[in-house]
Amino acid sequence: MKQCACSEGDSVRNYLRRVGSAVLRSPYTLILPAFALCLTFSVVPAALSIRDSFRSVDYVAGIDKFVGAANYASIFTDEVFLEVFKNTVVFMFCTVALSIPLAVAVALFLNEDRFMNNLTQSVIFTPHIVSFVAVATLWMFMMDPRYGILNHALGLFGLPPLRWLMDSSTSLLSLIIVASWKTIGFNSLIVIAALQKIPPELYEAARLDRSSPLGTFFRVTLPMISPVFVFLVTTSVIGAFSTFDLVKFMTEGGPRNSSSLMVYWIYRTGFLHFQIGRAMAGAVVLMLFLAAVSALNFALMNKRAHYQ
Repeated sequence: MKQCACSEGDSVRNYLRRVGSAVLRSPYTLILPAFALCLTFSVVPAALSIRDSFRSVDYVAGIDKFVGAANYASIFTDEVFLEVFKNTVVFMFCTVALSIPLAVAVALFLNEDRFMNNLTQSVIFTPHIVSFVAVATLWMFMMDPRYGILNHALGLFGLPPLRWLMDSSTSLLSLIIVASWKTIGFNSLIVIAALQKIPPELYEAARLDRSSPLGTFFRVTLPMISPVFVFLVTTSVIGAFSTFDLVKFMTEGGPRNSSSLMVYWIYRTGFLHFQIGRAMAGAVVLMLFLAAVSALNFALMNKRAHYQ
C-alpha cells in the first residue's frame, strides 16, 4: 500500500513537472510580461483617452458628463490649437529632414576603424544620453541674444544678431536646431552599424567598373542601408511628435504660441487649465495623425528598401 501511494505521488509530481515545463516553454508565456506592460501602459491609457475625449471632465469642479463630439469641434475651431498643430507638423518635417541627412554624412566620415574615429563616435553619441534639461540649459546660454556664442559667430560673418528663443519668427527654428543636434549622434551610430554590414565585394566590383564615389554611394551604399531609413524616419517622427522637455524648459510655448507643440498643448490644457476632455481630444488627434504618418512611411519606404 505504501509503495502504491508513493508511486501515485511520483506520477502526480511528474505530471505537474511536465505541465509546468510546457507552460514555461510556451511562447505565450514568454511574451506575457511584455503583453501585460503594453496593455497596462499603452492600450488601457489610449482607451481611457478616447473615452474621456467625448466627455467634459473637470476633477476640480467635480464635472464628468458625456458631451459627444463637442471637444473635437472645440479644438478644431480653436486658432491656438490649429497653430500648435501646424508647429508640430513643421517641427517634425524639419527635424527629420535635417537630422537624418546630417547623420548619414557624419556616418560616412566616421566609418573607419581608427582610434580618433572611435573617440569621435563616442563624443557624438554623448548628446543622446544627456538629459533634455542639461541640453536645454546649454543651448539657452548659447542662444542668449547678448552674450550667446551663436550671435557671436553670426557677427564674425557680418550677419545681424538674432533673438532666437525670444522672437516668434525664430523660436521654432531654435527648437528644431536643438532637437536635430541631440539626435544626430544616435542616428549616426545606427547608420555606421549598417555601413559596416555592407559586403566589401560590392565596393570592389564598383571600383572595377570605375564607378565614381558619388555613383558608388547612390548605387551601392544607399540601397544597402535603405532599411535603416525606415527605422530612423519612424523613430524620428515619433520623437518629434512626443517632444515636451525642450518646449517646457526653453520657451514654454512662447512667444505667442510660436514654439508650442502638441504634447505641451495637451499638458497645459489638461493639467494647468483642467480641461481634461479637450486635452484628450487633442491627444486622440495626435495619436491618429501619428499612426497615419507612420503607416504612410512604412508603405512608401518599404517599397524602396532592399532587405537582401
